[in-house]
Amino acid sequence: MSEETVYKAQEAVKMKDKEINWPALGFIGAGLFLLAATIFNFHVIDVLWPFFVIGPGLLLLMPAYKSTEDDVSSFSFLAVPGAAITAVGMNLFIMNITGHFEAWAYAWTLVIGAGIWGIGYAKRFNPASRDHDSVEKLVRWSLYAFVGLAFFFEIVIFESFSPLFAVAFIGYGVYLMAKKRQ
Repeated sequence: MSEETVYKAQEAVKMKDKEINWPALGFIGAGLFLLAATIFNFHVIDVLWPFFVIGPGLLLLMPAYKSTEDDVSSFSFLAVPGAAITAVGMNLFIMNITGHFEAWAYAWTLVIGAGIWGIGYAKRFNPASRDHDSVEKLVRWSLYAFVGLAFFFEIVIFESFSPLFAVAFIGYGVYLMAKKRQ
C-alpha cells in the first residue's frame, strides 16, 4: 500500500467525522419542538399547518434546484409558482405564530417578489437571458414596497407601532451605510 493511498484513507475518515448527522439533528429538533409543545401547552397542528402549503411549494422548486448547468430540467419553470406558494406558506407560518393576519395588507408584495425570484432561479443557467438584471431590480422593489406598505399600514392604519419596526429601520439604515462604504 502506498503512502498516498494511506493518506487518502486517513483524509476520508477525517471528512466522515466532520459530516453532519442530519437524521440525528432532525430527531433532536423534533424532540425539542414536542417538549416545547408540552411545556407551553399548545397543539402541534396549530403551529405546523402552514407546512401543508410550504411543502408543495418546495416540491415545485425541486426541478429547478436539481438542474445543473449541463442538465437543465424542462420543468424548471415550476420554480415560479413554487417560490410564490412557498412565500405564501412562510407568510402564513409567521402570521399564524404572531396572530397578526392583518399583515396580508402588505405581505402580498413578498409573494410577488418570490414569484419574480423564481423566474431568475429557473433561468440561472441561461446567461443569454435578459431577465437577470430585471429580476434583481424587481425583487428589490417588491421588498421596498413591502417595507413601505408595512410602515404605512402598521403605523397609520393599524396604529400598532412595535419597537421591532424601529430596530428594523435602524438596522436597514446601518446596512445601507455599510454597503455604500464598501
